[in-house]
Amino acid sequence: MTRQGLSKHLKSCAEVSKVQFPLCCPYCDHECQSLEDLSKHSSDCMSWEEDTSKDDERLDDFEKQLIRVTRHPATSLLVKRLFDPAELRLPDGSTEMALIMPSVSKRLRDGSKAQVRIHRPHEHIVDQAVAAASTKLDVVLESHSYGRLINLEDYRSLDNKDPVWHLPFPDNGECLATMLEGLLLHSGEDILLALKVEVYGTVGYEDPHAQDVARPEGTSSFRVVNMSHDNTQKIMIGTIKWCALVTLAVMLTDGTVIVGPDNKIFQPKATSSIWIKKDTGPFVYNTMPRQLRSKFLESATFARYAAVHHLFNHHTSLPVTLKTLYGFKSNKAWSGIKVAAFVFHQLFSQKKIVKTEVIKHVNDALELRKGRSCELLNIIQEMAGEMREEEAIPVSKPVNKCLTDLAGKLSSDITNLNHTEVLCAVEKKIKSMLLASE
Repeated sequence: MTRQGLSKHLKSCAEVSKVQFPLCCPYCDHECQSLEDLSKHSSDCMSWEEDTSKDDERLDDFEKQLIRVTRHPATSLLVKRLFDPAELRLPDGSTEMALIMPSVSKRLRDGSKAQVRIHRPHEHIVDQAVAAASTKLDVVLESHSYGRLINLEDYRSLDNKDPVWHLPFPDNGECLATMLEGLLLHSGEDILLALKVEVYGTVGYEDPHAQDVARPEGTSSFRVVNMSHDNTQKIMIGTIKWCALVTLAVMLTDGTVIVGPDNKIFQPKATSSIWIKKDTGPFVYNTMPRQLRSKFLESATFARYAAVHHLFNHHTSLPVTLKTLYGFKSNKAWSGIKVAAFVFHQLFSQKKIVKTEVIKHVNDALELRKGRSCELLNIIQEMAGEMREEEAIPVSKPVNKCLTDLAGKLSSDITNLNHTEVLCAVEKKIKSMLLASE
């Protein structure tokens, strides 16, 4: 029987007419003075004036509680699609949220006797794509332990009108790298924390390494993509004047670490949002040159248009570059790889290569190899023949050609280090950060 039906029945029931008044309501302290009063109160008491002004806040809090219980956003979203969230009114006047079966929800909405109020009844259709796209960033962060790596209050969301998208390159190259380091890419249930980024100009904006592979479409000021480029799946943020490449990241939903530009895990959707830190902080020494393998005769190749999270700013815990490769080889015997790494380390750190030092280390490597040369040593010897006594940056064309050949030969060794030693070091550092946040 509905509340309206009960109220109507009380007026006509012969047995009720025998009840003596005044009569206290069994649900509250109201005293009914007559049959008409009881009939009216039977309907009023079992409901209360709805205040929907805080519905969004209550439902958001309830969603967080669900995820804390299930520890899995997809499961909590599925539960929400199968059941209705309801607000229960307790005898002391307080309210609590609960999930109820759809059939119960319907009866209650039809007026069955209960101290509840249904919030936003909906069709119970499981649509994982819609559910994922509507997942709130703070909810997903709270549902995973790796969400403790960041404090969302330190971040701000970038909308389509943010002036960041229109900063000219290269004047703001280093500034952009510092701003974008530590950014969050949020796409449905997935959140990517970028620990290292590299910034490039687009065609027409004075960068010999310009990339035009992620330009925004339509009226959008930016675009987030995972695209195949140079046989690599790259996470890139594109604008009209510049683009950013993520080269070190961690998935905050499961802790997966990606070292290097090849990222086959994070798949951004059209609705992806970008969050950057409100304050870059005092860490002014976290910028560095990008990982480039050509055009060493251009000053932009050595510009500090990349930035890394300050806790990972060590050669063992950031993606290996031509400059940092020597850190992995310095304590080993002289070889073709070590001499090549030494050349690039000097080039990027000292801004020059000294011919006598190069020849000396080539001879050291040849001595250990009992006079047998190798492809790398052959290239370095050819380069030494083209060098001035001190080859300062930007280098000459003949030296640039040899350096480009060397960089190409070192790429497999760099990739191997990224997937082994650096990956382990980054995972270890992240675990220590989680322990510190407890």
